[in-house]
Amino acid sequence: MNALAHSYFFWIALIFALLGLYILPSVIAAIRGVEGLGWIIVINLLPTGVGWLAALIGALMLPRREPLATPSPSQYDGQGYPAVAYAPGHQTWPDPWYQD
Repeated sequence: MNALAHSYFFWIALIFALLGLYILPSVIAAIRGVEGLGWIIVINLLPTGVGWLAALIGALMLPRREPLATPSPSQYDGQGYPAVAYAPGHQTWPDPWYQD
């Protein structure tokens, strides 16, 4: 047992394992894609066990972010730009650089 305590490999592995355990709530929240990921990271960085526990609970309990909607080709006009919807009665300003 004394040889294990004097082993550099043991202490380096122990430190990495503890660091991995410390950031575990942030990793879980990032993988799940929760809404308050920034808050989970901030709470996780608090140097208390309560902060770690709160971050872990938040990482497991917060709802996931809604995925972004993929635009369909029908949302674009023929030129590859998104179609713009104006309110009724809206006047566009003339472009001084546009020449007919």
